[in-house]
Amino acid sequence: MKICLVLPYDISLTGGVTNHVVNFAIEMQEKGEDVTILTTSSKNNFSIKNVKIINLGKPVPIKFGSTVAHILLSWKSIFRIYNFFKINNFNIVHIHEPLVPFISIFSIIFSRSKTVLTFHATLKKSWKFRAWGYLLKPWVETKNYIITVSNSAHKSLEMYNYDFPVNVYPNGVSKNFFSSYNFRKKDKLKILFVGRNEERKGVDLLLKAFKLLNLKNLKNDFELVMIGKDIEILKNTYNELDNCKFFGHLEGKDLYDHYRNSDILCSPAIENESFGIVLVEAMATKTAVLASDINGYSELINNKNGLLFKNKNENDLLNKLTLLIEDDNLRNNLKNFGYEFSKKYNWKKVSEDILKTYRNL
Repeated sequence: MKICLVLPYDISLTGGVTNHVVNFAIEMQEKGEDVTILTTSSKNNFSIKNVKIINLGKPVPIKFGSTVAHILLSWKSIFRIYNFFKINNFNIVHIHEPLVPFISIFSIIFSRSKTVLTFHATLKKSWKFRAWGYLLKPWVETKNYIITVSNSAHKSLEMYNYDFPVNVYPNGVSKNFFSSYNFRKKDKLKILFVGRNEERKGVDLLLKAFKLLNLKNLKNDFELVMIGKDIEILKNTYNELDNCKFFGHLEGKDLYDHYRNSDILCSPAIENESFGIVLVEAMATKTAVLASDINGYSELINNKNGLLFKNKNENDLLNKLTLLIEDDNLRNNLKNFGYEFSKKYNWKKVSEDILKTYRNL
């Protein structure tokens, strides 16, 4: 089967949607499918083994609310997208984040193949988004199959007044996170944060709570490790936190090892998380999860596989962190339940479900 995956974001930069597309492409290729990714990249030499990468040009950073997306904004790309679909025939064209300019939008318009759309984001209500979605509705509603990664993302579509059938297929977790090998040391508990240094990720909230945590006389020693794009620049601001380590972007084995060597994953995001892949990645490495009770997270966490704290509530975050540090039995139970829960999100299973959908179209 010839499959074209359309990714509007910089494929060379780690991010939720990008990781989703890259991991899915790898799974499809390993199943013997012929996969092409139509995308944008800031690195001309970016490659995935046995997967064709069509780079339409260099992206530019565009601010959307409290986050920054690296997308292609080039009028020339419209003609390249038109010619690409005119020349190439695919069994399936699968467009991710369909309303993002330019690559996704014009792929919707020019695709002549059976087309699947996946909506990833959970967005705030806005007349701008509503108008944009309404403008593109005639093309969106003619496509063969609509997917969202969560019920929260599905609900976001209501602001576009889209009333067509939607199917939920969750994000998957790379098989590299699932491991029986445990690196954890017993002398100090490790709290992990993974995410970009953006307001919506709740970085400041976590660090303020951690300052107060250090004032408590707890039975277990602990440290906080923070990983993500631009996280390292916080080191100077919070240099008084001796038991806090700041790393920039990590991936591959370096990232997996930090997960496996952690006891608690804390994700205090305050908005715009439709799924929360970091939560399931942590569960897959048998790391206890603590997260804010925003919609995308509360779909996943059920008090057996993790704990939730009230969004933007520093005191509740502090109390839940204290509980997890002090209560060894609770922490271990969350790890074990979380690990079993995470198995249904492994990419092999998720990709097989999507492939069945392709074949039934």
